[in-house]
Amino acid sequence: MLTPTEIRELIEREARALLLDADNDAAAAADSEDLTELGFNSLTLAQLLIELEMQLGVDPFEEGVSITDMRTIGDLAQAYTVALGAEPATASAGA
Repeated sequence: MLTPTEIRELIEREARALLLDADNDAAAAADSEDLTELGFNSLTLAQLLIELEMQLGVDPFEEGVSITDMRTIGDLAQAYTVALGAEPATASAGA
């Protein structure tokens, strides 16, 4: 099982690779956590999520996590970490 740190590193690596493939060298080199600042749009975010699902074997958005809430690399890392069971989910208001 991957640790939360390994999950985050994988997401960061895949995000940077995708931006480099899209000829967005400046964004790929940026030291930012914000997906928009990094150069992601809806298409590149979808491409990243497809790649992550193939590598990690899980879709965190099947479990009620909203894709529209994903604003940063940290948001993605948290969603995948919880979906993979590497960290317990926070208690919801109805629990």
